[in-house]
Amino acid sequence: MNRKLVLAIVALAAVMGLVWLVIGSRPRVEDRAWEQMQQSGVLRVGMDAAYPPFEDVNAENQIVGFDVDLANEIGRRMGVQMQFINIAYDGLYDALLTGQVDILISALVAAPEFAGKANFSTPYFNLGDYLVVPLDSSLHQMDDLESHRLAVETGSGGDVEARKWERRLASLIVIRVSDPGAALAAVLAGEADAALVDGVTARLGVGQHPELALAANVDESLIAAAVHPESTILLGRVNEIMDAMLADGTISALIETWFGPQRDAN
Repeated sequence: MNRKLVLAIVALAAVMGLVWLVIGSRPRVEDRAWEQMQQSGVLRVGMDAAYPPFEDVNAENQIVGFDVDLANEIGRRMGVQMQFINIAYDGLYDALLTGQVDILISALVAAPEFAGKANFSTPYFNLGDYLVVPLDSSLHQMDDLESHRLAVETGSGGDVEARKWERRLASLIVIRVSDPGAALAAVLAGEADAALVDGVTARLGVGQHPELALAANVDESLIAAAVHPESTILLGRVNEIMDAMLADGTISALIETWFGPQRDAN
């Protein structure tokens, strides 16, 4: 065999050997939460049970709420039991990173500042501001509010948005009140034609008052489940289930269970 060819083959083999040595020396990234769940049949869920109707502790000292039902349905579809661990909000991500829990389901906003601390699932609820109107209203979007009255909570995100629209609509009348419930009350009393409130207040208000309806979603603040940055297998499975529950109406049904019947403006 040609001597140069032999030397080239030897050199290539040496390079490949070095590559495999480097690859083999890298620590294998493990999805410990997934492995723990497979071995025990239990998925440990961290939540701060102080935010009804998402999670709260009832008179029997049980954690209940929208997120609990959501988690239990995820567990049912995975074929595992869910163990709920009540943790104060400021300790949730530490508990996830140190392996005390496998997943967080606690009305957490999927915000970019948590990059590196967690990976978020497909969002399942929008906390952002909604326009709430009387059921028979012709108002559907913010730009329909010319010459109409809009109630907002002073200093809220809805108030910030309303100030933008005050500059766009010459005859928009903004009524500023002390809290989001008062904004809905102004609509119910006929003192305002619409209210711009957060997603929880909007859905609870519509659920409790059949004369109200949801109109436009003005901005988004999406909540999702969170897993450890290395829990790629678990995240993939949770996303598959979350997508299925959004598609098959399960999450809509949970919203109606915990927030009341929902109606969209005609």
